Amino acid sequence: MPSPNLAGSGLKGKKMARFGITTLRGPSSPEIDETIREAYGIVNLPFGGVGIAAIIYMFVEPEFRKGGLGELALEAIAAIHTVQGCDFTVLVADDNGSGKLVEWYEKNGYVRAPKLQTIMGSPNGEYGVTMIAPTAVSADFFQKCQIKWW
Repeated sequence: MPSPNLAGSGLKGKKMARFGITTLRGPSSPEIDETIREAYGIVNLPFGGVGIAAIIYMFVEPEFRKGGLGELALEAIAAIHTVQGCDFTVLVADDNGSGKLVEWYEKNGYVRAPKLQTIMGSPNGEYGVTMIAPTAVSADFFQKCQIKWW
């Protein structure tokens, strides 16, 4: 996806989205290993477990939703987590019970991970639905997307 040209659009400098992620590969746990085995049918996990990363928060301003910005953010996050050597990304989706955000994440490759609710700080779904997805990017991602850190 080419970078949009924001010159003259009135959007330059406007906050459209923001996210916070873990920046180090986290350890696995028995609950994570069991979730991966059940959700993805992976029987033989790597020695020492899989590497886990997390999306702490992700928000797209309402006027910019449905334009692919959230999907692009997920792919950028996956790229960062891939470079960090992480195998899976976890998150807690809080949509105030509407189900819309959970469905959106499911459409983008995440599955519900009920066994991770407590270790992700949302026992009994108190703060949302815990979800997990393999950390992967398209083969040409690093050629088509430039990530700027500022």
